[in-house]
Amino acid sequence: MPKSPDKPHDEFFKAVFSRLEIVLDYLTKMLPIDLQKELDFNSLTRANGSFVSPMLQEYFSDVVYRCAFKGSKRPIFISFIFEHKSSVEPYPYLQLLRYMLDTWEEQRKQGKAITPIIPIVVYHGKEKWKKRKFSAYFGKNIPEGLEPFFPNFDYLLTDLQSLNNDQILELGQGLLINAFLMMKHIWNPDYVINNAHIIFANLGQDSTQDDFIVLILAYFFKNAEIAEDKVQKFFDALPQNINKSAMTTYEMILEKGIEQGIEQGIEQTLNAATREMISNGCTDQFIMTILHVELEFIEKIRTELLDEQNKQNDQPELPNSDEFSDN
Repeated sequence: MPKSPDKPHDEFFKAVFSRLEIVLDYLTKMLPIDLQKELDFNSLTRANGSFVSPMLQEYFSDVVYRCAFKGSKRPIFISFIFEHKSSVEPYPYLQLLRYMLDTWEEQRKQGKAITPIIPIVVYHGKEKWKKRKFSAYFGKNIPEGLEPFFPNFDYLLTDLQSLNNDQILELGQGLLINAFLMMKHIWNPDYVINNAHIIFANLGQDSTQDDFIVLILAYFFKNAEIAEDKVQKFFDALPQNINKSAMTTYEMILEKGIEQGIEQGIEQTLNAATREMISNGCTDQFIMTILHVELEFIEKIRTELLDEQNKQNDQPELPNSDEFSDN
């Protein structure tokens, strides 16, 4: 069944950090150098599933990768955790501790050795995230003798509101900078429209970026209420090689009524749109991003299409009319 579009930021985050090249770009730019030296990035792979329990889904989601230490086959988990809310979480360590405990408990149940976890929090809310040590949450003037009894772990924070455009652009030429720039400015559509040349820098130069371009455009259109005259201004400001994709994406979301169909729960509209996109060779991730449907829904449509095709192939071929004509 289709799902309601209640977490469009979450969906964009998951789609972005499902791309191995973006994750690798992030890790080589943001992880501490000493830790980078210990990791074999050639072994970096996406881990199946999510470790977020139902209790924590309200607060964040995760995209998890495995990576081995150099000279060892033992892996660690690198968990990219996206903060859903636009306000700062007052007790992040408690949520992260629950997350890690849930993960380790599941590993223990499966008879596996518990795995080190690097929690990475990606936050793009409007308020600035003030990171503190865990011990600071217990108040001031705590005796030093108590500190050994506090949980002792840290997390890597990427607060996009604390980074300016130049700092993001310094991360390199990869898709990571475009994703971060859009997430940073998604709360201000006018900025995106007036600075499209920055948000979409270096895009459109490679056909392998086509899916990502549509992804980032769809994320913008779904989260911004834009007057018609501003939409045209936005199109005009985009590089020519992106302009066509922008207009097509905008039409798919607005003119065809796909978004309206989702909000009204009209499965028939989604069914037809999914069928069309599958027939046009679109990837599952692309369809999920545009239509806000579950993977199970797409697989169901794919099965239906395959069954229909098989039925057509099984139909007996009609004899040629010439076989019945008089010679």
